[in-house]
Amino acid sequence: MKKIGIILVVVGLLFAILRGIFHFYVNYQYENEIQSYWEMSDRASTISQKSEYLDKFVLALSKQNLDGTHDAIFYHTAKNSFTENMKALKSLQRRLHQITTMDENSFAYQTAIQQITEQEQGEALEMLHVFVRCWEKENHYTTWNIFVVFGFFIIQFLMIVFGIAIINQNPYL
Repeated sequence: MKKIGIILVVVGLLFAILRGIFHFYVNYQYENEIQSYWEMSDRASTISQKSEYLDKFVLALSKQNLDGTHDAIFYHTAKNSFTENMKALKSLQRRLHQITTMDENSFAYQTAIQQITEQEQGEALEMLHVFVRCWEKENHYTTWNIFVVFGFFIIQFLMIVFGIAIINQNPYL
């Protein structure tokens, strides 16, 4: 009987470890394929560099075919819509393209740079969160859906608890 308990504990722990590794892999995959272009755009010091990396980010997102996806199980809104957030991203992209044609010494250029920086530092985080969660929903549903994640957690927890109880030969089980 103790062998069954040990097996339950080991399998439960392995399951938890593998789920953790898979979660890190999913994050790495998104970072590698898509998010890194946004990060480089944010770090770029010139508008032309920002625009170039943002174009790559938009292209990488567009290739994912996520139109119509929402970062929600229930209550789909424009705020959690991939399509609506993509429209906002493309408006930022168009604005960057407009700025690249301006004179760098002009007041309009300086104002535009300030607006872009504010937008990148403000609402962009929520927009980026929607993108990653929509991508995760379509590509790795088991790490996106909280009900599935919680279900896996309960299974792991029960395997470990019952395994320990069997090992200790708990008379109440």
